[in-house]
Amino acid sequence: MSTDENIKSLLSEAAKYYAVKDFEKSTNLYSELNELNDALTGQNNADYLYLYGKSLFQLALSHSEVLGGGPDDEDPINEDQDESSEQKQQMYQFNEVLAEGDEIVEEERENTESEEAHGQEKVGTHQLAEGEEDGDNDGEEDGDNEEDEKSDDFESAWEILDLARAIYEKQGDKPEIMKKLSETYDILGEISLEAENFSQAKEDFQHCLQIRQKLYSSEDPTNRLIIESYYKLSLALEFDPLESESCKENLNKAVQLLKRRIDEKHAEEGDKDLLKELKLKLRELQAVKNPLEALKSEGMLQIQRALSGDSSVPAPVNDLTSMVKKRKSSSKPDVENEKKPRKQ
Repeated sequence: MSTDENIKSLLSEAAKYYAVKDFEKSTNLYSELNELNDALTGQNNADYLYLYGKSLFQLALSHSEVLGGGPDDEDPINEDQDESSEQKQQMYQFNEVLAEGDEIVEEERENTESEEAHGQEKVGTHQLAEGEEDGDNDGEEDGDNEEDEKSDDFESAWEILDLARAIYEKQGDKPEIMKKLSETYDILGEISLEAENFSQAKEDFQHCLQIRQKLYSSEDPTNRLIIESYYKLSLALEFDPLESESCKENLNKAVQLLKRRIDEKHAEEGDKDLLKELKLKLRELQAVKNPLEALKSEGMLQIQRALSGDSSVPAPVNDLTSMVKKRKSSSKPDVENEKKPRKQ
């Protein structure tokens, strides 16, 4: 079997398993694909890395759900991993920018020529969330080991996709490359959301939105990928008190664009229900007092009680700890020979 036939076979088999959500097998096959490509060419292929990283991310999500740590039940877009919400999966996960078959093999030749000095690029280690450590954790319970494995999958997916991003950014600004780059930024943002690293998610979703606006806004201002980016950016901003207004602005933008899309008769099945859910979420956010102002008010009440010794001054009723998730820090992976590292 020739080299191209081997690559085509691995791509085809991996795509089949991915389509039926057997992410364990698809991830293994995409890993094998990258190893074969590296052995044959000595270079990383951004498309193969993207497919591998995307599959690994889905595998990590499936493990997360088994352990009870899946996407928020109230998220109208990220319910797509539940069989009962398969229709919503199609609403926003409707585009596959990369062909997972013969077309990608043809692109490989052009990509190889345009990639300069990518042969030995390696990703550095980093942590997506606080408390993740390398090495074995002897003596820990099985549940802890499973949680570590899940975190490792998310971390590995982030590193692989970030390397794909670095390669895509060196390949120019052709529309087909920019589409792939936007999808890569999109999944990087989702991984950071899972890790509760909201600042990194914000950065990646902003990059994704900017690219999608350049690609689609002139011909299709209400393109659903643009709407998706506004929504996901609002998710990244939701739990930061300093970003409360920006969160609502981005969610409102998603609502307005989706409404306009429906009014212009470009709606797809389920869009009207989705619009209702997004409007409801926006109303809930608007009904909540500005978190930063609430924190200031609570502090002033505590100071007033301390100075006056008056126990009759009521304590604030609203407990903001249920509204604000703990933000976890992460460092970015270092890519050897990268002249323009990502902003910290």
